[in-house]
Amino acid sequence: MKKFNKVLKEINFTFSNIILFNGFLNAFLIFLVLYIPLSLFNFYQIYSLVPTILYFIIFSYKGIRKKHLRDVEKKYHLLNERLRTAADNIKIQNPVVDELKSDIMRDMKHVEVTSFFNQKKMSYKILLSIILCFLIVFSAQFDISFNFKNIADNAVDFIYGIGGNNTDGGKQGLERIAGSGESENVFGDAYIAQMGDETLDMFIKQAGYEINLDDVKEPERREFEEIFPDEVFIATADVYEEKIQEEQQELVKTYFLKLAKG
Repeated sequence: MKKFNKVLKEINFTFSNIILFNGFLNAFLIFLVLYIPLSLFNFYQIYSLVPTILYFIIFSYKGIRKKHLRDVEKKYHLLNERLRTAADNIKIQNPVVDELKSDIMRDMKHVEVTSFFNQKKMSYKILLSIILCFLIVFSAQFDISFNFKNIADNAVDFIYGIGGNNTDGGKQGLERIAGSGESENVFGDAYIAQMGDETLDMFIKQAGYEINLDDVKEPERREFEEIFPDEVFIATADVYEEKIQEEQQELVKTYFLKLAKG
């Protein structure tokens, strides 16, 4: 029967979606759990994708290839062994098999997809994913990390140096960690830095601040000229003469002269 075949396809399609969703959610949690410590130590965060992708592929492949009819029968005992029997005889057409298929399609109306979800478990996984995402954003915003790559490189160089390896890596490791190497010159070999194509010869004269007490001279005497005005006088403005009455001009002149002498 075509209708019964359609029912079987819907069962497989529904369970495939459930498996893919569970696989994606679990893989996302694995990615976050691995990404956080790698980001804290600043150590190749991209590597967290490798186990995540492998888990998703393996989990999804195994889940989709699994026969889901038994899972339906475990949840609904009314369909126990009947569903698998009808699926095994799907190509056979006789009154008994056709009646069995009709009964199964009628009973499948009572099957709920949500019964195959562990809603509580799914909620915990989603909540944990949200918390881990906030931790990643928080650590990225405040730059909470340890440079594990530099520590590992220094440790490797130091081990090479102690082991008697005279390579450049070993020497650099000893100089970085122990503070000294084969040479006592902590600044390395001297070299000339070239800037441009022209060669400039420069000589820096050393400045001296010492006082020679033998080279003391007498101060030079200089004559200063004293220049004073010959006569100090006061000139009245014309505006005053115009506004002040004639009988009071003498009084005003006498007042200003006293101020000048005083």
